[in-house]
Amino acid sequence: MSFVFTKKNTLKIQELKKSYPKKKALILPLLWMVQKQDNFISEAAMKKVADITEQSYIHIYGVVTFYTMFRLNKPEKKIIEVCRTLSCELNGSEDIKAYLDYNYSNEYEILEVECMGACSGAPMCTLNGKYMENVTKEELTRVLK
Repeated sequence: MSFVFTKKNTLKIQELKKSYPKKKALILPLLWMVQKQDNFISEAAMKKVADITEQSYIHIYGVVTFYTMFRLNKPEKKIIEVCRTLSCELNGSEDIKAYLDYNYSNEYEILEVECMGACSGAPMCTLNGKYMENVTKEELTRVLK
């Protein structure tokens, strides 16, 4: 089975190539694009990224498996990611995670992830890839209904 970027993503790749002097620098943007397109990163997609960036498949596989935010399997449920790093924990992410586990684990896959780069908006999480900053239990309840 092969992987094909959408026409829109193919155009984005052409633009990205202009911004990065070395093809290897495209690895993370391309992996994010794959995951956003398919909701996970397949072996065929990793091979495609390897071809575009002129890297080995095993190098791309190593990148995908190093970062906790990349998924190798298609999720069975919608995904909620809760940041677990210090600024989010100091602002209540542990309580948010416990609340989500207790109330929504049947409907959603709830994951703890490393820093998502929104420390000024802690605690933060993503709902199917969309960032929510300064989240509260009340806001999550409203959004998830």
